[in-house]
Amino acid sequence: MISLLLFGLLSGILLTWVFELVLKTDKKLRERYYRQHEVLFGYHVHHSTYGLAVLLVAIILFLNHQESQSVFWAAVGMGIILEHTISDGRFVFIEKQA
Repeated sequence: MISLLLFGLLSGILLTWVFELVLKTDKKLRERYYRQHEVLFGYHVHHSTYGLAVLLVAIILFLNHQESQSVFWAAVGMGIILEHTISDGRFVFIEKQA
């Protein structure tokens, strides 16, 4: 169970790190999504919100008695949130755009 937790956490961290690396290094993607990010109803939705969505999937799996899968996906969600917090320098999910 611990190995599943660590594998999920490292998977979430690696997935987010690669996502951010691609956005920062690819010129077209950087211009479109990194510098001029999408704004929904005046709010910038950070990609750590995907971590919350993955945690919701983990809760649904847990409620359906799929404990091992729920542990893995909960760890992936936490890894996404952790890596985004480290790279952005703050714990943020949604922020109001000026």
